[in-house]
Amino acid sequence: MVGQSVAKVVLITGAATGIGAATAREFAGRGFIVVGADVDAGLGASLFAELGAPHEFHVLDVRDAAAWAAIIDAVVDRHGRLDVLHLNAGVMMRPKGSPIMDDPLDWFTPETYAKVRSVNLDGVAFGIMAGMNVQGLSRIIVTASGAALLPLDIDPCYTATKYGVLGLSLALEKPLAERGIRIDVICPGAIDTSLTAPDVREAIRQEDPSFIARSVATIATSEASGPVWMAFTEKEGLQRYEIPGLPGMAGALDVTDEA
Repeated sequence: MVGQSVAKVVLITGAATGIGAATAREFAGRGFIVVGADVDAGLGASLFAELGAPHEFHVLDVRDAAAWAAIIDAVVDRHGRLDVLHLNAGVMMRPKGSPIMDDPLDWFTPETYAKVRSVNLDGVAFGIMAGMNVQGLSRIIVTASGAALLPLDIDPCYTATKYGVLGLSLALEKPLAERGIRIDVICPGAIDTSLTAPDVREAIRQEDPSFIARSVATIATSEASGPVWMAFTEKEGLQRYEIPGLPGMAGALDVTDEA
C-alpha cells in the first residue's frame, strides 16, 4: 500500500465518454481523486491525461469478475481507500450510431441480449461484489435509466437490464447499509452521449451529460433521502423517485404459526 490518501477516492466505470467522463471531471473539480475505468483505452487515457495526477485511468471490462477484484485491490493498494463507487458503464442492443426507431425484434437475438446483460447487469453485480468488502467504502451509485421506471419498447434488452439493476440495488439496500454502505440509483432521461442514436437526437431534446455528473456528485456528497433518483431534465433537476407500493404485499408477507 502506497499510503492513505487525504482526498476521497471515487472509481467510475464507463469513464472514457459521456456521463462517465463528465462525472470524472465533476468529481475532480470537487477535490476527489478520480480513478476511471473503461474498455476504451485510447479515449480513457486521453481524458485522464487532461485531468492529470493524481487521477488515473485503468482498462476494465466490467463483465470480468476477476478484473473487478484486481482493480479494486489496485485502487486500495495505491490510495489506501475507496470512498465512492459509480457503476456507470452501459450499452444498448444496437451498435453506436445505428438508428433506433426501427423494428426492435430485428435486434432481439441471443447475441445482443447476452451483450447487453453482461455489461449492464453483470457489470453492476460484479462491481458491487468486488467493492462491498472494502473498508471505508460508503457510497455505491448505479446509473440506471428512465427505462428502469417505464419500459422503452425500442430496446427491450436495455429495458430489462435497467429494471434488473434497479431491482438488484433495491434488494441490496438494507444488507449493504448494515455494512455502512449506501446504494443509490440514478435514472437519467435523454442525455447527449454517443449512446444516443442519431434519429433520437433529431426527435428528442438531449440534456448535457454535465447535468447527470452534477447530480451524481450531489448524491455522493449529501445525505438527502434516496435511494432512487430521476434526472430527466436540467430544468426539473434531480428528483427523488417514490417506489410504488404493492397492495396487499405487507399482509402477504406476514407469517403466522397455526396450531
